Amino acid sequence: MRTTSDRLWTWLAPDAGGHPPGPEWLRHGGKWILFDSRAAIESLAGRLAPYLDRGEIPGAKYWNGDPSAINVYSLDRDKRRSAEILDAAGAGGYKVWEYDYAWDKNLANPCAFLYSQTSKLATILKSQGVRGALQLAAEVLRGR
Repeated sequence: MRTTSDRLWTWLAPDAGGHPPGPEWLRHGGKWILFDSRAAIESLAGRLAPYLDRGEIPGAKYWNGDPSAINVYSLDRDKRRSAEILDAAGAGGYKVWEYDYAWDKNLANPCAFLYSQTSKLATILKSQGVRGALQLAAEVLRGR
């Protein structure tokens, strides 16, 4: 498993190849999102390495803050298998499915989508503080 990091995210990819997003990803690509402590997320990320290297999971990334979150990517036709992999890897707690680009599909399940969005905001605020979250928002708006 290859990892690359920046200030906010650590990306996980297979050692060789990978599953580059294509046109199918726009309608069917998404991710399982899990929220937990950074230590728990990093431990889970390590246990996902064999699944990434075998191509069973095309990629993942996790938030470098604490608390943290991990996004485990999949096409929707493979999301049940991805959930089974997460369970086998010891992912505890609640996970939520969210599409990357097919927002109309996200809105078809409003409770899960609301949980996902509020949990993301809470994770950012808890890990960065209000001032850090505002600085992050300013950086994003400036295009950094």
